[in-house]
This record gives sequence, C-alpha cells and structure tokens, in this order.
Amino acid sequence: MSSASKKRHPAASPVVAEPVGDGHRERRPFWSRLNYLGLVGAVLAFGASITPSLLPRPWLFEGVIAGLGAAIGYGLGVLISWLLRGLHAPEPGPTLKHRAWIGLRILAPILAVYWLLLGVGWQNEVRTLVGMPDEGLLTAFVVGVVAVPVALGALLFGRMLRVCNGWIVRRLSRVIPPLVAGALAIVILGVVGYGLVTGIVFTGFVAIMNNLYASTNASTVAGVTQPTSPERSGSPPSFAAWSTLGMEGRNFVGRGPSGQQLADLSGRASTPPIRVYIGLDTAPTAAERAALAVKELQRTGAFDRKVLVVAGTTGTGWLEPQSTDSLEYEWNGDSAIVGIQYSYLPSWISTLVDVDKASAAGTELFDAVYATWTTLPEGKRPKLLVYGLSLGSFSAQSAFASPADLTTRTQGAIFAGSPNFSQPWGVIAEARKAGSPQWKPVYDGGATIRFAGTPTDLDSPSGSWGPPRVAYLQHANDPVVWWSPALLVQKPDWLSEPPGPGRTPTMRYYPVLTFLQVTVDQFVGVDVPSGQGHNYGTSMPATWAAVSRPPSWTDADTQRLTTLIESFAIE
Repeated sequence: MSSASKKRHPAASPVVAEPVGDGHRERRPFWSRLNYLGLVGAVLAFGASITPSLLPRPWLFEGVIAGLGAAIGYGLGVLISWLLRGLHAPEPGPTLKHRAWIGLRILAPILAVYWLLLGVGWQNEVRTLVGMPDEGLLTAFVVGVVAVPVALGALLFGRMLRVCNGWIVRRLSRVIPPLVAGALAIVILGVVGYGLVTGIVFTGFVAIMNNLYASTNASTVAGVTQPTSPERSGSPPSFAAWSTLGMEGRNFVGRGPSGQQLADLSGRASTPPIRVYIGLDTAPTAAERAALAVKELQRTGAFDRKVLVVAGTTGTGWLEPQSTDSLEYEWNGDSAIVGIQYSYLPSWISTLVDVDKASAAGTELFDAVYATWTTLPEGKRPKLLVYGLSLGSFSAQSAFASPADLTTRTQGAIFAGSPNFSQPWGVIAEARKAGSPQWKPVYDGGATIRFAGTPTDLDSPSGSWGPPRVAYLQHANDPVVWWSPALLVQKPDWLSEPPGPGRTPTMRYYPVLTFLQVTVDQFVGVDVPSGQGHNYGTSMPATWAAVSRPPSWTDADTQRLTTLIESFAIE
C-alpha cells in the first residue's frame, strides 16, 4: 500500500475495524456520528434550561428540563445544518472541521459542568427570594445524572421518528414526487402521533386517574365525621346525603371553626356558620347541583345571614380552609358559604379535561343563587360575595361576561391565583393602565377592581375603592397565573417588565424552554412559604377584611386572625 493511501485525512474521525464475514467494515465512534451544530445547540440549550424561573425546582425536575432542553437544542442544530446543506452554503475546510470537533470535545464537558454549577447558584438565588434554605453543590451532580438519560432518550425517540419518516418517504416516492412524499410523510406522522397521544395515551391516562381519584373521592379523611348541625350539608336534615359529598365536600362541611373558637376570637356570642356543599354524586348535572344548593341555602336560612359567599371549588372539589375559616371568623359565624363539585381530579388534570365542567359549575351556581337573591327585599338581602382560588377562581369568574357584569351583580369578590385563561381576568389585565405592570395592573383607576401581591397592595392606587370591592390576589412568582401556551413562542409582558416581589431578575425568556420551566413550576407552586408562588393562605384574613368589611372589625383583629392561621390553629 502506498504511503499516500496510509495517510489519514485530517477531517476523518478514528475508526475501528470490526470483522464482518470474510471482510471488515469500519465503525465510527458514537461521538463522530452526531451532528456538530446539533451538539453545539445541545450545549447552549442545556445551559439555558438550567437558568432560573419563577420558583425553586427540585433536582428531578431540574434534570428532566435540562435533558429535554439539550435534546431540543440538538434538534434545532440539526435543522439548521439541514437547511444550510439545502441552501448549498459553503462548508469550512477539513482542517477547520477537525479542529472544531476537537474544540467541541474539550469545551462541551467543561461548559456542561459550568452550567450545572451556575444552576445551583441560580436555584439558591430563587430559594432565598421565597424564604427557603440553600441547596449544596452536590445537587449539580444529581441534576447531571438525571439529564443525561433524559437527553439520550429524547434523542433516540427523535431518531426513531426519522427512521419512520424515511420508511414512509421511500414508499410514497414510488408513486409521487419525493418532495411531495416528504411533506406528506410529516403530515402522516403528525396525524398518527396526535391520534396515539390523544386517543390512546391520554385517554388511558385519564381513565387511570379517574379510577385512582374516584377511590380517593369516595374516602373520608380520618377525624372528619358527619355533622349533626342543621346548618351543614350532609347533616341528617340535609337534602344532600353525607355519602354523596365526596372527600373534599365532607372535609368542608365536617370541619371549620366551632362556635367556641369564633367566640374566643370575637369576645362575644357567635352564630353557627352555614356551609352548603353539593357533590358530584348528589345530583347528575351542574344545573341540578346548583338548584339543590339553593334549596339547601333556603333550608339552612342562609339568605337571612349577613354575608353569603358563592365559592368556586378546585378540581378535586377543595375549598381552602384558611380562606373559608377567615371569613367565618370575621363575621363571627353570621355567614353562609356555598360550593358545588364538578370533578374529583387534581386541578392540573382537570385543566386538561374538565375546564368546561368548571365553567358550567361556576355559572350555574352563581346564576341560581343570584336569581333567588334578587327576589328578596333589598334591605333583607345578605351581602353577596364571590370567591375562588386557582381553578376555583376560573370557575367562579366564568359566571360573569365582563368586568361590568362582575361589579354589577356582586357586592364584592376575591379571586386568588387565577389561571392565565380565566375571564374576565384576561380582559381586565389587558386593559390595564399604561405603565402598570402585568403582575399588578391598575384597571379603571382601581375604582372597583384591584390587584395585589399582598393585602397592603390593595391600598394602591389611592382613592375610593368600591363598593363593590373586587380583589385579585396574584404573586409575581405564581406559575399558575403566568403559565400560558403562548410561552412556547412569545415573550410575555411580565418578563419584559421589572420583576415583581419574589421573582428573580436573572430569569430570561427562551422559546419553548421557558414554557417547560413554568410548566414544571406549577407542580411546586404550593411547596413554598405562604405569600409566595401559589400559596395565598395567610393573605386571606386581611383580604376578606378589606373586601367584605365586617362591622367593628379592626386591624388588630386581622393581625390576631392572621397569627392564628399562621400557627395552623384552625382546621
């Protein structure tokens, strides 16, 4: 063999001879079979994925996002490479290619470690903002261990799709032009993939979750017993049987402050508070459940109370105890709260499958209560308020066609942590005063509707507020409020504005990646101290006091009640 034939081309990668039959075939190392621009994109996207978002991310979620980010970056790099080839862009010479590969092999691991270490610092920055302890550097190693298999799994899945696409193209090319075959193959894969995900995977997932949470809904939490007081649904004289209320309904009517607890805080004799709840199993449709709820309100004498709250429930049917209890403490029990169940699935699943049911429940319940309330003499009507947290906020708001409808048909409302798709929240936020931030918009000068991260924010803007008074509580770092499919491709206003309290100024927008980050943030939204993320519990005493304005209630009373809630002294 000539010396020229022995000389290896500088752009070539080392090869390994592997016997195949009587001859040999050359096998390139795995690294050299990857796309160069794809690897560059993977490293850059890996780093972008680790940047901070709204809330601290557990190491598992951090690793999953980093792995998916690397895979997305690789795919983008491959796409750019393919486009450059298609455009016949000039390629660098063999020597430059060879050196670029060497540089990438050296820099990629160094950059990956650098990103991981930076990630620990970024996460600790967010943890400090929300009042959580720092994590150690070992977290960087754990995140990397999780990210690698996730990235490889996503890469293999992408290659499987490419193989399937090639198989379809080869067969279609026999009867139609290759360009048309390629486009049609993508359409076929998309349709088949969509059908598999929605028709089999998603349907199967929902079926499993339904079975799992149906069992949970049928259970009763230890220590919760059937009420005997006629002021509660599920009691012996109630039209709603105890067994039909669901787990969260039984929690709601079976718990709450006792008459003695109310009297201890107020210093005077209390009235037994009314709690009405209609479960999924109590009546088959939202309209029937709403009608039965009104019947229960009439049975319990709720329309004779000083204040009546129509409450939207979350996906499981939950009503936050810190909020409902606060209202009852402030009115010393001279109150009634009513809610109906539309699902027993957690809110993140209900958002996917039960949004229409949540909307219908909120609309039917308020309309039914309002229809009866308007028949009462004006001087004999209770103060009609509306309340909702999270998906319950969406459900409760669904009853109103516009901000004007909301302020006309209610005498006050509190909506906490409204999902981004809630209305009229969206209309109000969009019509905010120029210059007011998206996390704390000013609408119509704050005359009736105000936004706040903390109750003290309700004092701004200055000037008269209501009646009625409508308060939207939303934290600048609440992922439920700020998550939207638009994050996939569009930078939101709240990321273009100076950060509100609790949100790190280090957060940046990256298409797709920010969407993934905020999506994951929703799963830890309540795993942070009160006053951060999706946790509004200790803000409720001051907010209820500001909105409902109980007689003879003072700021000192609010502080005592807030302290009571913070100590977990109320059920």
